Amino acid sequence: DPRCVKVDPEPQGLDAIDLYAHAAFPDFDRILLEPFSDPRNDHLLNHLRHLLFTEGENVAMVTNHGQIIDIALVLGAFLTAMCNSERTFGVLGKTVELDDLAERVNVLVSRMVVTQAALGVPAMQVLQIGARTFLSIPQTASRRRAKLDSELVRANNTVMRHELELQMAKGGQLLAMAASGSQDLSMTAGLIKKARDAWLKRRGEEPPDSDTLHLQPLYDGTMKLMQSCDYVLPVAISLDPAAPCCVLGEMTRLTERDDCHRVMDWIAHAHQEATGVQTIYHWHEDDLLTQVRSLARR
Repeated sequence: DPRCVKVDPEPQGLDAIDLYAHAAFPDFDRILLEPFSDPRNDHLLNHLRHLLFTEGENVAMVTNHGQIIDIALVLGAFLTAMCNSERTFGVLGKTVELDDLAERVNVLVSRMVVTQAALGVPAMQVLQIGARTFLSIPQTASRRRAKLDSELVRANNTVMRHELELQMAKGGQLLAMAASGSQDLSMTAGLIKKARDAWLKRRGEEPPDSDTLHLQPLYDGTMKLMQSCDYVLPVAISLDPAAPCCVLGEMTRLTERDDCHRVMDWIAHAHQEATGVQTIYHWHEDDLLTQVRSLARR
């Protein structure tokens, strides 16, 4: 039954998005909405509207994965900026209505996340107010801790991919996702010193005397989804109160598999530039990432 892996949107207006966004992150306007509403990014929203509504092209909106609410807040900022009654597109002054845009917005989230709630409302209902939600079960530590049956996981993901492919085949679709299925790993300066040998081998320099952030490798399935879209819009996000940021990249067309990794490299660099926290994207499993994971679990 497709309903077990796909939940269709039920838009409730921009006020509902505003309510949930501020409840989850009080500084939503300054950190997230402002970059999407910045006139310097008007060309991105204009291009995105043209791709979705006129050209029928598919776009992947890709973020890093610091917290489970990252992608929902980024989507909230995007929807609010796009559907602002004062925003017009082209010389004819066209506008975008939330009901129309929500039908083209899709978000890929872990089924493990839907147990969360905002203001006492299930996470699924929150996502429904602006997007169609597809539920996957990634091969992450949280999935393994839940001890879900492997056949059930495989069946869920097979049906989910089929339904997502049918939706994307319609064209003019936005697919939003925190690209790495595993959350970013933050390391204090003291902890990263314990991985000195692995750091030296990978970076050719002594570990820094400051915190570091490690973005984990993309899964093969995620890379296939990114490559299946016509364009990728990368977004670097941090909800850390000490160093918050939301940085929009340029619309990017991928031509080869490694371009997916290069997009994540850009996100890591943009995150580092905006927050001052040294940020590393790991293209693949390596000794440093293995030690970072081990230290993070302690």
